[in-house]
Amino acid sequence: MVSDELKSGSLASGFNFPLERLDKAFGSLDFRPVQQSEIGDFHALADELIDGEIASAEDIGRVQEWTRRSLHMRRWNGRPDGFVASIPLSGSGVSALLAGDFGFSNARREWVCGLDERASALLSWGLAGRTPHAQAAALRALLVGWRGFYADVRVYARARTTEGKALMRRLNFEVCAYPDGAHELYGSTGFPQKLGDMLLKRTVLGEWEGIA
Repeated sequence: MVSDELKSGSLASGFNFPLERLDKAFGSLDFRPVQQSEIGDFHALADELIDGEIASAEDIGRVQEWTRRSLHMRRWNGRPDGFVASIPLSGSGVSALLAGDFGFSNARREWVCGLDERASALLSWGLAGRTPHAQAAALRALLVGWRGFYADVRVYARARTTEGKALMRRLNFEVCAYPDGAHELYGSTGFPQKLGDMLLKRTVLGEWEGIA
């Protein structure tokens, strides 16, 4: 089982998200935290791989600065080829998301969590890869972050393609709202244990879970 400290990030001095451990977990899959100097590369990759509207480079960089853990990118042979983006949401952020006030590019500071703020939910902002190998790695990274660090909160996501909607079904998400009146917002119904057990055995998370 994941330790209480890993799941909550709580230390004697108060809440403190275990950023170093998160980076190690993502690093085991070759995903590194995106630095402000890499925001342009990240935005270009996301714009290439995701259909439709995405947040601007400025919005993406601002969220990363606030949370310090929202953006991770993989480079293969020196070229960006996959990413995982997620936003830890505050209670007001969840309310804004469900009400349709929080779209793709208008995040506010009070809607997201810094390292000293406990998340009320996690918004999977996007994940993608250039190749099937990169796509599989991005999915494994999402599962590592979900089970290892956000297992006690609901995960929300949007899906704009047939493949994305199929992934939502595979992850046991359900449609929970239509914030803009037209497009579905999906919510998790629990961690997809069978899929997670299959994909996470050889990650650093599996090593942690094996510790008594």
